[in-house]
Amino acid sequence: MKKIVVRMLDVTPAVVIVALEGALMYVATGVAKSVFTQIHPLCAAWYRFGFLALLMVMWRRPWRREVRRTLPATRRDWVITAGCGVAIVAMNTMFYLAISQMNMGMAVAIEFIGPLGVAVLTGRNWRERVGIVIAAVGVVLLAGMSLASPDGGRFLVGLIAILIGGSMWGVYIVMGRKVASTGSPLNRLSVAMCIGFAVQSVFLAVPAVRGLFVPPQTATWLVSEGGWGILHLLALMLVVSVFSSFFPYVIDQVVMRKTTPGTFSVMQSMYPAMAVAVGLLFAEFPTIWEIVGVGCVMLAVVITFSGTSRVRHPVRRDSVDVVD
Repeated sequence: MKKIVVRMLDVTPAVVIVALEGALMYVATGVAKSVFTQIHPLCAAWYRFGFLALLMVMWRRPWRREVRRTLPATRRDWVITAGCGVAIVAMNTMFYLAISQMNMGMAVAIEFIGPLGVAVLTGRNWRERVGIVIAAVGVVLLAGMSLASPDGGRFLVGLIAILIGGSMWGVYIVMGRKVASTGSPLNRLSVAMCIGFAVQSVFLAVPAVRGLFVPPQTATWLVSEGGWGILHLLALMLVVSVFSSFFPYVIDQVVMRKTTPGTFSVMQSMYPAMAVAVGLLFAEFPTIWEIVGVGCVMLAVVITFSGTSRVRHPVRRDSVDVVD
């Protein structure tokens, strides 16, 4: 079965796979957003990342002797691995908090500030500078119009969260490349996610578990279904984790064999538009200025990463840009 799936992915054009992958991610994210009425977004992020860490550990099985030999051996390597895990969990947690306060398309667009910022700091030509200026214009349009609305205070919470999440995406790119250079990135990534989940659990484990038994006033079916409601929510978050993180991560490993890093980055520029399109299915209707702002960020990504095939693509949530 695995060989059949891989063969199908190999013969499918990369841009089609990326488009389908984006649709899959954001539909799952939209489903997760609907859970926010039953449990706080930060608690939902804890369950999503917990399931993701569990799936990664089950996949890589770092307790095996042959895998243990590939894990960090020095203090520096452990710091890098831990930093990678904390960055992953921080950007995922902040993303969930952000989309509880703003449309998905807007959040996805603003979050690209992270990889674009890394490109500016590490770049050597005009593309990175032009790209970040265009992206900044887009973010100003997105933020300015929303902050001027009557519900601007609520949006400000989401804006701060997604800017933190985008910054953590940038940190993850730097850390993720160091992890990827070890030659066994997936094994170390599974350990990194466990470390990240442990740090996240210090702050969110108790409220997340309590939220199942003492749900907020907005909760409906979680209360009416009793014990089945708890199982319903957990099963839903497991499905969300599989389709919004685990499957896209595995699929990326195939896609990155088919394209150069620069090309893959440009294809990722369609994600904000896809998030906007999927958001329509969940009654998220953007204004004309929000569409223009998202378009600016997409253009910035294309300009920044289309110059050379040697440019590293912006490593997305939950992935490392090397195939193991």
